Amino acid sequence: MYLAGLAYAGVRSYSLFASTIDAWLLPLAAVGIVALELTAIALPLAIHFWTAPGAQRMAAMSFYVLDLALIATNAVLDAAHHSGAEVAGILAAYGAYIVPALPLLCMAGWSLIWMLDPSSRERDMRESVKAATHEALLAGIKRAVEETDISQAVEVAAGEAARALVGETLGAAPRRQPQLPATSAGKPRGAPQSQAESDELERYFDMPEAMPATPTSKNGHRPKVASNGADPK
Repeated sequence: MYLAGLAYAGVRSYSLFASTIDAWLLPLAAVGIVALELTAIALPLAIHFWTAPGAQRMAAMSFYVLDLALIATNAVLDAAHHSGAEVAGILAAYGAYIVPALPLLCMAGWSLIWMLDPSSRERDMRESVKAATHEALLAGIKRAVEETDISQAVEVAAGEAARALVGETLGAAPRRQPQLPATSAGKPRGAPQSQAESDELERYFDMPEAMPATPTSKNGHRPKVASNGADPK
């Protein structure tokens, strides 16, 4: 019987919505029409199995009564439109201002019930405790920094940074050649006087360090040298 009454009310609500909206938008509006009937089915189950005693259950019961009243008002208003009877001022205002917003009213009712759920409030309390704990921890760290002398650590870090910067600067600086004293001729003392001398000096500095000469024997072989540098017996 309950479902039969909801089916009758659904037909009346559909007819009422069809007269207040364009035909091409009616399939989309049917979702909102069905929301009223689905709410009338879901709310009794939610009150019995889901809602917690207190504010949530009271809100769900109030919403259920309001939903049934809206469904009944829709049926009365649709019947008045089809019978040609004069619609009273209250019903006319309801049809003009309330009927188009009925799906939104259902959304607001379910949102209120969801917000009053104890699990939502418990989650909010946990987040509040986490935020307060984090704030207290940061305050403790700030006090510890203010009470602890960190000047020595700062000086050590500054010294290490300065040494690293000086090392980088010296490593990137170009090498300077030593200056030779000048002679009376205007050239540095010891400097090559001609291109041939310059080439000779370059070859000299490019040569590898000469190894000490080892005398050869009469048969042309070099004598073996011990690891300690002494001649073998």
